[in-house]
Amino acid sequence: ADENIVAEFPQGVPVLRVWNKIDLSGHKPAVDAADDATHVYLSAHEHIGIDLLRAELQRITGWQQTGESLYLARERHLIALKNAGAHLARAGEHASQDDQSLDLFAEELRLAQAQLSSITGEFTPDDLLGVIFSRFCIGK
Repeated sequence: ADENIVAEFPQGVPVLRVWNKIDLSGHKPAVDAADDATHVYLSAHEHIGIDLLRAELQRITGWQQTGESLYLARERHLIALKNAGAHLARAGEHASQDDQSLDLFAEELRLAQAQLSSITGEFTPDDLLGVIFSRFCIGK
């Protein structure tokens, strides 16, 4: 099931696979970059390799500890997430209306996608609608 989800990611989205319980398997804490994903080996129970996971997440997200600019980037992300959530809530309202305002529903999804793209990079409206409509049958 996870592979199906990963297969639908847009091109270029980083994939991070976390392998836990290395204290039981004998594997050493490590970060291994492969063609399909970056693999992080850790033990949450023993608190081994957590720093590797944290560092890899920071690397993937472009996190930089440069004082004030770090806070501003984080604040911008929080604002974009809040706005995206509001657009998704309005999309849900449109989807539940009896008149099936699909044009308003699609517009709210587009606006939410634009907010998220300001954080994650470009994911076109056609990409988003393709994923949505491939999973739902719309019509009577």
